[in-house]
Amino acid sequence: MARPRAFEESEVLDRAADVFGRRGYDGSTMAELTAAMGLNSPSIYAAFGSKRGLFDAVLGRCSGREDEHWEWALTAPKAEEVVKRLLTTSPAQESSRILVHAGLAMGSENADIPAALLHRRQSAELKLRDRFEEAKRSGELPVDADASGLASYVTSVLGGLAMKAAGGAPHDDLREGAEQAMAAWRAISDVAAAASASTRGAAPAGELGRDPRRFSADTALDAAMKVFWTKGFAGASLNDLTEAMGITRPSLYAAFGNKEALFFKALDLYQSLRKDYLTEALQAPTARGVFEALLRGALRDQQAEGQPRGCLMVLNAMQGDEAQPIRNEVLRRQAIGRDLLAARFERAKRDGDLLPTVNVEGLVRFVQSLMHGILMQGGAGASQSELEALVESSLAMWTASADLSVSKD
Repeated sequence: MARPRAFEESEVLDRAADVFGRRGYDGSTMAELTAAMGLNSPSIYAAFGSKRGLFDAVLGRCSGREDEHWEWALTAPKAEEVVKRLLTTSPAQESSRILVHAGLAMGSENADIPAALLHRRQSAELKLRDRFEEAKRSGELPVDADASGLASYVTSVLGGLAMKAAGGAPHDDLREGAEQAMAAWRAISDVAAAASASTRGAAPAGELGRDPRRFSADTALDAAMKVFWTKGFAGASLNDLTEAMGITRPSLYAAFGNKEALFFKALDLYQSLRKDYLTEALQAPTARGVFEALLRGALRDQQAEGQPRGCLMVLNAMQGDEAQPIRNEVLRRQAIGRDLLAARFERAKRDGDLLPTVNVEGLVRFVQSLMHGILMQGGAGASQSELEALVESSLAMWTASADLSVSKD
């Protein structure tokens, strides 16, 4: 007969979730986990088998909370209420952080997890699609509305909001992004017509692919960037970095300074690789053109050969207190991009390209959430066709929204 556990499993799993949520899987040591859980190593191994077993238990608990949230949302009597429940309420922030970490920053030891999470997301999306099909039959949605595209759109916005929550975004930021997404949803009666008028079949906004020569300018720094991109600052050990860079620790210190200084140089490189499409997007002649160029740029990022998927900046915005300087710098740089986008949309209002009633801050949060959703789905392994369909659905949403554009491009 098995000996009963001398602890409350749900309580210790929540404590472990706090550690994994702040540091990710690779960055969490057994010493930190045992201290947080108030257990010794033998007790943890006896209960969960291994560090991976413990993480699986934590992930299962967080996934269960998300499943309950979806089940509750899908019971809403109207399709719009389903969307509102999904976007404006969510599981605990810690669950979001665990699920985002698991989807974007798992190493070779855990390569199966992102694929498993993608399968769960796709299963939830299919349920949402079926719910929208019911709404079409009942007359809530147009009979020719694209239920699959709409489900992908909502799931992506939800994923983007989860990434922002995992990065510690204030509640007001999340609320503004969700409200703008809901404003687009309320234009749903125009979505079917908008889809045919969208950019399907049009040339991508600017052929802004990266210059492949820039990747070989500094092989060692590029290798370090990829380590930080996949493991995060806390999860990237000096051994990981020196092995990937092909140099010794003394050489690393001599060339780049300490680990923190190396990260900032890697962050500079990462941003330089994306500068072209961001700059081009802000120069688009219309607000919708800005929106399209940003989404297509994010899409190309997830299709680039030889590069990790997901987003280095989003991942490292989730660093815990022990890496606060890293988190602060990433958030500072994200704020610069957010301010530039807000200024561009304010100009669109002055030019008459956006309605005077548009909430620019909410619109910026909404656009960021969609971009983060693309990055999250790309990091979890979504196919090229799935991501392209998401971009097309999002563009149709913009075109359909009477709350945004004065002219429909």
